[in-house]
Amino acid sequence: MGPSPLPRGTISPRTGQGSGTPASDPTIRWPQISPARTPVTLKGCGRARSWGPTLPSCRPVCGQPVRPLPGIIKRIIGGRNAEPGFFPWQALIVVEDTSRVPNDKWFGSGALLSDSWVLTAAHVLRSQRRDNTVIPVSKEHVTVYLGLHDVRNKKDAVNRTVEEIILHGGFDIQNYNHDIALVKLKEKVTMEAYVMPVCLPQFEHELEGPHPNTLGLVAGWGISNPNITVDEIISSGMRTLSDILQYVKLPVVLHAECKTSYESRSGNYSVTENMFCAGYYEGGKDTCLGDSGGAFVIQDPGTQRWVAQGLVSWGGPEECGSKQVYGVYTKVSNYVDWVEEKTGPSHRWTVLDPELKR
Repeated sequence: MGPSPLPRGTISPRTGQGSGTPASDPTIRWPQISPARTPVTLKGCGRARSWGPTLPSCRPVCGQPVRPLPGIIKRIIGGRNAEPGFFPWQALIVVEDTSRVPNDKWFGSGALLSDSWVLTAAHVLRSQRRDNTVIPVSKEHVTVYLGLHDVRNKKDAVNRTVEEIILHGGFDIQNYNHDIALVKLKEKVTMEAYVMPVCLPQFEHELEGPHPNTLGLVAGWGISNPNITVDEIISSGMRTLSDILQYVKLPVVLHAECKTSYESRSGNYSVTENMFCAGYYEGGKDTCLGDSGGAFVIQDPGTQRWVAQGLVSWGGPEECGSKQVYGVYTKVSNYVDWVEEKTGPSHRWTVLDPELKR
């Protein structure tokens, strides 16, 4: 005789617990995960065929790569190759828009939030016409690639067309304030080892961050030439600085220090409260290795989840990695409510063990 049934699976936003109904064998497949090459959350009953005193609990399904990133990484200046599955939320966004002047083909990165939504920077998806009017590019001009590691093996990647593009209503083309956007995929993706969502800031300490001197990671292929054809990019190695996904580790910089660094150069620079900076005072390569819109992720020390705290936004005109020239990132924690308003709670697939809530 098997264990008594559990309630049908449910998921509540933010901090709810999950539950499920046992199948014909004593294994539960949690309903928020689609069938995948690598199962992510499987639970079973004990030897006595009983569930025990408490219901089984799930790992968080966001920000938890099946192949975890190294816990301790030496300081990286020039970047290093990522292993497959290190950044399963990494998206490559390819735009081909003949209405844009002067460039009608360009590329950027994004971060997967759920099976339907990708987070990126607004400037990646704006269509700038001759009068500088800023509107989203046509969704028909955008393709999103997920699960991509080596651009020479593009056939192994998941590609999706786009149903909807949402730019933040306050996006300012002059100073890149509110540089954030959402992409809704036309067809849902299946979660697996190389395609998994990143977490948004959720707990109080995450919403207050990122804090100065905290180390974060940024990944990208370092696309170097936006003017070649999409066919050349996609079918001929993408002409990137690296065929392999790269990542770099950078410290968050004190806001006042970054603000002074930029505004002392020119009155045209404005580092707002919706931005933060990261990099090293003495320079070295930073997010030249990444792509606009890519996520700056920080690992929560309590839950071990990787949380998207920033999006690659802009930098100074000097050579990338110049001394005291920091990369500027959109501060994602300021936009969690905006994301929820636009997407609904469906992106919050996290089901946390109560013991991890600290």
